[in-house]
Amino acid sequence: MKRRFTLWLPFLFFLAFFIIPQLAAEEQSISEFISQIQKSLELKDIPGYLESFSNEIREKEELIVKDRFNVLQMDSVTLFKPSKLTQTEDEAKIYLQAFFQNSYSVAIETWHLSLIKVNGQWLIEQKNVPGRVRIMYKVKIPSERAERVKSIEVEHADIKLSFKDAIVFYDNIPSLETGLLILGKGHLHFSPSDSGEKHQLDLIYKKSFLEDELTYAYLRFSDYFFRKNIRIVKDSDEENVQASILDRNKAYTLFSKYYSRSFTVENSLNRELVTTLPQGEEVVFSFKGKRLGDLTYIYSPFTPEEINLYRWKDDKIINLYSPLEGGKRKKIFISFVEMFDVKSYKIEIDFKPQQFYISGKAKIEVESKVDSLERIRLKLNPKLDILRIYDEEKRALIYSQDRLRESLYIYFIHPPPENKRCSIEIYYRGKLVPPKQVTDVIAGPQYDKNLTYMAPKSETYLFSRNAFWYPSPPGDDYFKARLRIIVPPEYQCISNGELIEKTRLNDVERVEEIEKTGSSVYIFETKYPIKYLSFLVGKFTKVEEDSESLPLQHFYSSGINFQKKGLIEEAKNIIQFYESKFGPYPYEKLSIVRRIWSTSGGHSPASFIVINELSQAQNRTVYVNKRSPVDLSRWKEYFMAHEIAHQWWGQAVTWKTYHDQWLSEGLAQFSATLYLVEKHGGRVLPPILKKFSQWTRKKSIWGPITLGSRLSYHDPKVYQAIIYNKASLALNMLRDLLGEEAFFKGLQEFFSRHKYGAASTKDFIKTIEEVSGKDLTIFFRNWFDSYVLPEVKVSHSVLKGEGGYILKLRITQAKELFVFPLWVEWIENGNRVKKKLIIDEKKEEFDFELKSKPRKIKINPNKAVPGRFN
Repeated sequence: MKRRFTLWLPFLFFLAFFIIPQLAAEEQSISEFISQIQKSLELKDIPGYLESFSNEIREKEELIVKDRFNVLQMDSVTLFKPSKLTQTEDEAKIYLQAFFQNSYSVAIETWHLSLIKVNGQWLIEQKNVPGRVRIMYKVKIPSERAERVKSIEVEHADIKLSFKDAIVFYDNIPSLETGLLILGKGHLHFSPSDSGEKHQLDLIYKKSFLEDELTYAYLRFSDYFFRKNIRIVKDSDEENVQASILDRNKAYTLFSKYYSRSFTVENSLNRELVTTLPQGEEVVFSFKGKRLGDLTYIYSPFTPEEINLYRWKDDKIINLYSPLEGGKRKKIFISFVEMFDVKSYKIEIDFKPQQFYISGKAKIEVESKVDSLERIRLKLNPKLDILRIYDEEKRALIYSQDRLRESLYIYFIHPPPENKRCSIEIYYRGKLVPPKQVTDVIAGPQYDKNLTYMAPKSETYLFSRNAFWYPSPPGDDYFKARLRIIVPPEYQCISNGELIEKTRLNDVERVEEIEKTGSSVYIFETKYPIKYLSFLVGKFTKVEEDSESLPLQHFYSSGINFQKKGLIEEAKNIIQFYESKFGPYPYEKLSIVRRIWSTSGGHSPASFIVINELSQAQNRTVYVNKRSPVDLSRWKEYFMAHEIAHQWWGQAVTWKTYHDQWLSEGLAQFSATLYLVEKHGGRVLPPILKKFSQWTRKKSIWGPITLGSRLSYHDPKVYQAIIYNKASLALNMLRDLLGEEAFFKGLQEFFSRHKYGAASTKDFIKTIEEVSGKDLTIFFRNWFDSYVLPEVKVSHSVLKGEGGYILKLRITQAKELFVFPLWVEWIENGNRVKKKLIIDEKKEEFDFELKSKPRKIKINPNKAVPGRFN
């Protein structure tokens, strides 16, 4: 017995001291394991950190972590816990986001870890870093480097900055230069190489170039640019003078003002600002002139127009163009293919009108158009807070925000390859007051400025394109969508697409949702691609509905005291007329909403339009100021005809760049004019053409049609006069030039080719030329690309001829050659005679053989051709 006990003694000893304690020990959790790694990294305990890895990969990981600390010189690491965890009893797969940083840079990477459990403790069996490590910087000025210099000159393209006896503050990034702040007596010289941009300066500043005294400048650039374009001369006779505390404080104040304006984003991990490094010739110069004020010069080779001069006091672009070199436009635009396409949206919105509060979830399906799509850029209002972003595997994604430019950058863990579709989910919320609409909109008469606008009891809330109320594509990317919108029970909602379901929210399960009980739920779905999403909330009454061919609905908001019966029938007539001219109506329905607003006019998102109406006094008088270039409200159908036209021009076919905005507003204005003539007869055309021509002559000096939205920076009436009215006149002339059949056949072909896409002025010209068989180069060059109007001298004589009279007309163009149809009319035997002349040379003569002597000869009687006729 004693011998048996002796044999069992070693086993009992092993059991007591090794097996039983391990069985009794608590199993290590994933959270504890991550904390263990974090603590080792915080202490820079490399051996302790490596103990978390299996023997097979420990040596490889040692090289990686030493690279981060020794080569990249990182001081600290923060691990953000995973949102995606797959775990069994002995294995787990997790994602961590690692944030390395030091005083001047950060490195952000995602770790995909495969874990195994050994004796109750987790070990990393495999570590992958999908995508690339993103290196960004934390620029600071003033840094330790500052010096007084004899002079410093910065020269680039069309700008030169020079300072004498200045203090130069360098950034804190070692081994390269990316930023300077200069204090001292400086001088600015800026002279655009583009003649059109010189003209813009001349209009604004009465000079075709800018010169001013400067007191400081803040510069961002690449290290390459610094060595090539910045010349610093130090005074060797004097010892280097250190900057005073006062100068350093001033430098810090200026740096704080300008830093966030260029190359900076707010990262999602710690909400701090970080910056990318400018590349090549890419620069941003910010400075303040004694007379000119706060300006910023931007040069970016990654945009179609590289140079941008921006004025901060009124947030206006002064110049925007590609520079000329040797008299020729530089072809330096780096053309990137679109990196991704947005295919569809599924959006859920809870909107509280009284608080202007939005809570939203957006699921976005995108398709990669590049070999490896590392990130996407979307637009989102910076007043909305992002709560989290997931990929389709429910993994949290890193993102960054440029709040100044309303941009959101989202980084994929596994970059999708070309043609691969994937989806992301974005949760967000915040207070957002609907901004004024600026696209696909027409503004009509306003209240007189001496009168006070009294808002109706129940306001309407319109969230459309420029509200950026959802994460939207940065360009005109067409997509389909499904929207689920929750509003309080006393409100109604109208949006894009078809209303497929309307319910009440009754089955709430969580305490925080109790207040939503009884709320109305609207679900909309689009059948056809749209370029942006909009929704309108208010207290509406449905007046009419018609589903005979196209579903039509007529709503009006509270505060409107008259129903306007027959509006649906009018809308049907407008749509049928446009279909005969342009092609089939492009969407599944049309909702027409009338609301009380401070300006008349309207807005036209896809498949619904908003008509603004002015409220009335008790005696039903409407107090307005009708000094608007585009106001044709004397014809009651005008606003609706214009907004319905946007369903074709602006929605189904949109514009590529601001140069092409006339394809929306100009074509819509022209279309509305066509309908007014169709409904009321030709007698309405002369006063419309005369008004358009009058405003065109008054405002044309400010720029050509292709200057687009930049025309509005100086005066909204300039934009309306040129983009709406001059473009409409040009289209009317083009119709007379080509003839009805060729012109409308060209419009139909243009609409068909570019339906559900963005088109350019060049696309329009190409289509019309192909259909008509005519070379329209001169016509479009002078009517669309020039601010100049024709100066025409017309003389006529009436000679006695055989069996009657000969009317001789001599047409001479004093300056540029314009191509245009010129109408001439006279009275002959008591009858009005009209003739169309095609003017395509600088000097032309026309003879008309008449049986009786003509009287009351009129040249360009309806002012259809804007310009000076003598």
